Amino acid sequence: MTKAVKLFTNFGFNKLKLRRIYANVFSINGASAKVLEKNGYKLEGKMKNYHIKDGKLTDALLYAKTK
Repeated sequence: MTKAVKLFTNFGFNKLKLRRIYANVFSINGASAKVLEKNGYKLEGKMKNYHIKDGKLTDALLYAKTK
């Protein structure tokens, strides 16, 4: 996944000329957060009660990378 995120990020910045790419992950999903961090994404904040998972509200972490 780390390589896939790197390729997607490079495509977004270089081909699509995006200035900012963001992603949110379940706060309990440390593996996904680590993949984003390895690719230079920075944690911008925690969104309380953002997703419904298994019928329960759960928090999300917002990561972003800018060019």
